[in-house]
Amino acid sequence: MPVDENPAAVFNGDVKTLLATLCAILPFSHVISKELLMKIEETPERITMMRGEKIIFHYNKEPTAEAANHPAYYTRTGYIHPLYSPSGRVVTGDYAEDHPHQHGLFLAWTKTTLEGRKPEFWNQKLESGRISYLRTISKENGANRCSFIVEHLFEDLTAPEGAKPVLKETWEVTGFDRGEDVFLFDIKSTQTLIGKNPLTIEKYHYGGMAIRGNTQWMPEDKKSPPPGIIETGKGLNREEGNHSRPDQVTMHGPVDSGYAGVTVFNDPENFRSPQWVRLHPSKPYFVFAPMVEEPFSITEEKPYVSRYRYLVFDGPPDEALTDQPGFTP
Repeated sequence: MPVDENPAAVFNGDVKTLLATLCAILPFSHVISKELLMKIEETPERITMMRGEKIIFHYNKEPTAEAANHPAYYTRTGYIHPLYSPSGRVVTGDYAEDHPHQHGLFLAWTKTTLEGRKPEFWNQKLESGRISYLRTISKENGANRCSFIVEHLFEDLTAPEGAKPVLKETWEVTGFDRGEDVFLFDIKSTQTLIGKNPLTIEKYHYGGMAIRGNTQWMPEDKKSPPPGIIETGKGLNREEGNHSRPDQVTMHGPVDSGYAGVTVFNDPENFRSPQWVRLHPSKPYFVFAPMVEEPFSITEEKPYVSRYRYLVFDGPPDEALTDQPGFTP
């Protein structure tokens, strides 16, 4: 009905019929629009998580165009980049000049032992380990949340018979609607041993679930302070917080004439929670690293399961926001 039509004409008919029609149509339309609010879209190259028409992030099933600008051993799939703030500013970095093996949101182990060999999955230049996207298991859209599950393959490139499968990893990624001002999602990783012999994650000062920030957060030179800030939930800076065991870490700074950031929450149910963190003294990256003080093994009987929550925002971090998400959706 045109908005300028005489309202009296509406109520001159059967009021009961009108009300019944409105009750039937309006809630249905509302449900349809809400169902489309949190969405997963997939192409052969990537998976995209969206809130309405806003992109939250891209998950890369295939190498990005940037991969061709680097040696082949830096090529990577099975990670998230770019991650956007609600205003559309890019929070993550990929193939950084100083650390081209760091890729947005990624999970990789550094020093490991398997059957006497030493495959490494973090420093790709060594060409001793490889992590790849394998397949998409499921996708789901919803009114208040959306999710997808993908599978990764970890391969040992030091095996005498050639690339040897070591781990199957699933990422269950779930996005939640928390209004227009923030993006909120979880990544749950489950790593399952493929063979009989355990994979030992050796004691080391970094390795695990990591995030590489925007290149604009790099210092101009070695003497300049980095424009990107990294701090723990207790307010510890890069130096004070390195190898501490915080519940959360926030990285934020100026981006494209604006300001944005991300807080990563460590699930209290994680192995050795709260896990140690490596906070780089100048570069925009940090990693939750459960092997900082002692090694552990992934065995047939005991997969490695971990979960992290990501809160992405514009402007400086707000304690009222970063203190409340918890792990109850």
